[in-house]
Amino acid sequence: MSASQRENAEVSGLKDENPVVRAAPVGVEQQAGPQVEDYDIESLTPMQAHYLEALRQLIVVKNEYQAAPDYEAWMMDAVKRSIYSALRDCIEANIGPIAKELLNREHQVN
Repeated sequence: MSASQRENAEVSGLKDENPVVRAAPVGVEQQAGPQVEDYDIESLTPMQAHYLEALRQLIVVKNEYQAAPDYEAWMMDAVKRSIYSALRDCIEANIGPIAKELLNREHQVN
């Protein structure tokens, strides 16, 4: 079965179902931490909003993982590198000051 046949088979099976569409990943609405909504979202492009949301979600992952019973240093290093990468994306998208403020707010909370 080719890839396109598999995609058609998977899509055809959804006709009778009512898929649930979520605006955010499961559990995001209960997560604490800095909120992207606190900023003037209307002035951001969709790409800028995406980068800020990715940074915010990575901050939440870092905060949750710090208290995890199965904490491992190498995993925290990977999360921190991901946060740095998301920060660089924000800087490239000309929203560096907003991203840095988001990180500073997270640092003050912890």
